[in-house]
Formats: sequence, C-alpha cells, structure tokens
Amino acid sequence: MQERPSQQRPVQGRHAAAVAPAGTSPVRGTATAKAASPAKGAAKPGAKTGVAGKHAAKPKRRQKLTPKRIAWRAGLSVLTAIALILIAALGAGFVGFRGPSQSLGDLLTVSMLETSALKFVPRIYYSKAQVEEIVARNEVGALDDETDTSMIVIAGPTPEPGAEPVAPVATPKPENLIVEEDGIQIFEVHGATFNGWMMVVLDPSRVGVGVCREQFSSKEGLVLHDIAARYDAIAAINGGGFDDAGGLGNGGRPLGLVIANGEVLHKANTSGDHNIVMGFNRDNVLIVGKMTSEQAVEKGIRDALAFGPALVVNGEAAEVKGASSGLNPRTAIGQRADGAVLMLVIDGRQASSLGATYADMINVLLEFDAVNAANLDGGSSSMLWYNGEYLNKGVILTGSRKLPTAFIVR
Repeated sequence: MQERPSQQRPVQGRHAAAVAPAGTSPVRGTATAKAASPAKGAAKPGAKTGVAGKHAAKPKRRQKLTPKRIAWRAGLSVLTAIALILIAALGAGFVGFRGPSQSLGDLLTVSMLETSALKFVPRIYYSKAQVEEIVARNEVGALDDETDTSMIVIAGPTPEPGAEPVAPVATPKPENLIVEEDGIQIFEVHGATFNGWMMVVLDPSRVGVGVCREQFSSKEGLVLHDIAARYDAIAAINGGGFDDAGGLGNGGRPLGLVIANGEVLHKANTSGDHNIVMGFNRDNVLIVGKMTSEQAVEKGIRDALAFGPALVVNGEAAEVKGASSGLNPRTAIGQRADGAVLMLVIDGRQASSLGATYADMINVLLEFDAVNAANLDGGSSSMLWYNGEYLNKGVILTGSRKLPTAFIVR
C-alpha cells in the first residue's frame, strides 16, 4: 500500500534535509533550520540585494551641494584657470623676451617700462644690468640747440566772423581732415601700429596752460574736460608729468615747470626726466628746451609745461635709436613756421591701436611741418577733448585720468 505524502520517510543520509511534520517547527540546529534562517549578512526580505557577506558594498550617498561647497569648487576652478593662464603667459613671455628676435625683446621691454602696472615684467626675464643695456640702445638723442624764434613768422590772429579772411598758408594739407571750424582743424592720423588725431590751432595766442588749481597740493587733480571747463576752453590735451608713484597718483602734484598766464605755479626740476620745457612766449612762439624757472621768466614765457624728450628743434628731428620707448599712447605739442600750433594725441594699448614710438611721432609731426615739438605725458593720461567730447578712446574706462595740468584752447 502506497504511503501518503505526509508519511513519506525522509531520504537517508547525514546531508539530507529534514522535513518537519506538518504543524511542527524545524528542529533547532538541523540543516532545515539553518536553511530556513537567513544567513548572517544576507539581505532581509524586501531589502535591496547586493553582494552577500559582511563586506557587501553599500550604496554611496551623494554629497549635498551646500553654498560653501559650491563656492569652494568655483574658487578651485578659478585658481586652476589662473594658474594655467600664468604658465601660458610666462611661456609666451619667454619666447617674446628671450626668443630669437632681440628686437622684439627690446620693444616689449621699453614698452612695458613706460607703464605703471607692468614695469616689473621685463625684470622677470632680464637682470637689472640687461634692462639698462636695452634702454641704452633704445633711446632718443638730446637736441641741445636753443630754439630759433626767428624761424616762426605768425600770420596773425583768426579773423572775426564777416571780416576779410587771411590768405591761406601755402602748405599742402594732409589727408583725413575731419573738423575745420573756428580756426581749428582736426585730422585723423594712422600708422602701422597706431591711430591718432592731430589738432591744428591756427592762432597760437589761443593756446595756453590750464591747471586743476593755482595752489597744487595733495588734493586730487581734475579730469581733462573739467580743467577745460575752468577756462571755458573749447579744446584741451593732457599736459606735463605728475607724481604717480605705482600708478596710483591722484593727479594733484605736477612734476617740472608750470607757468600759467605769466605766473610760475611750480618751479622747474634741476634734474630728472621731466626737465624739457615747452612754452609759449609773449610773442606766441613755442620755445622747446631745458631751462630753469628763472630762465623761463627771462625769456618772457607766458605759459609752459615740462616733460620730454624734445622731438623737433629748429626743424631738426631728434635721432632715435631702436624702438626708443616702445609702443605706447602718446601726446605731443609743436608749432609750424606760420605759428599754427600742432597738438598730437595717439591711442595705444588697444587691439585697434597698439601705440606709437617716438620715431612714429616725429614722422607725423614732420608731415605736418613742425619746426619745434616735444613729447608730453603719455600712457593712460593721453587724451584729446574737443567741443564737448573726447575724440580718442584712451586707456582707462573713465575716459580721462585726474591731472594737474593741460594745454587748452580758448
């Protein structure tokens, strides 16, 4: 007789699984009990399964992005980018300064030495002695001749409206004339590395010196158009040098001689770089050269500023070696044989206009028939203001630095 399933005997053997009678619990310690109990470390019913055992991998929890963590990651990214840029810049600088072209190294060196913020860069690649050697082979020769005032024959003042016009000067007029009114002409000038403007004032008696205040002090200077506004001037260019240690000067203290309307407001330097005087005497002739305050008074100078170097004296151009002072924004003042005053401003340190060398300036001034001319303060100070607006872009976003002095046109 066949046994019922409930009464079937378990398979014999020590590894056989014991079958518990219906309604009873498995014997503790039997294989059946062990099989029924979950293994140590095994996933519980309903839990996510993984590798069994006590070393089973636990799911990683994503770190919460707190503002502090976001700021730290952003800062790390910025620092990494800056480091890469600096490494690339140093490498490119090495090629420029110490590469196969010494002329390029000289140009970069003398250009940066004229800046306030980048003077240190050439010294990364050159020793102090090497920098001095570069400066020595890129300079402007001194013009020591005294200005011959007889070479300037002034035609006379600008006629009043409706009066008989003065015969025009028999000088070929350069191209790119953009303004011609009220006895003022303004031309655009261009070179391989620069764009600029030449303002020609036909009546030199209209040109004088404007100052931020008559008593210079540690107070801030004025931007160019505010200096012009003090004198109700129609036009102005930046003037002489000023105390600008580290490029942080406030434009309140000039360097070198300042004479305005016949009064000495600041005495000339006995030494230093800003000792080339450019001033108009009472006959409205521009005199260029080194002179003390006393000598300027003896010569009858009515308005004068100082900077340098002299670029043209008695029709003779200064000798320029190499790249002179490199490519930079420039300002200069000069005079033609007929007395017309030349005011030159060139943009620089921009993608569209890298700047001009002293040789570039001399070429432009001679193109406009300059008999005498000298360099004024340049760089971020170089600005030309005319009839209520700046014609050039300038280097800084504010449009003009605060200055102590300017040449103005009334």
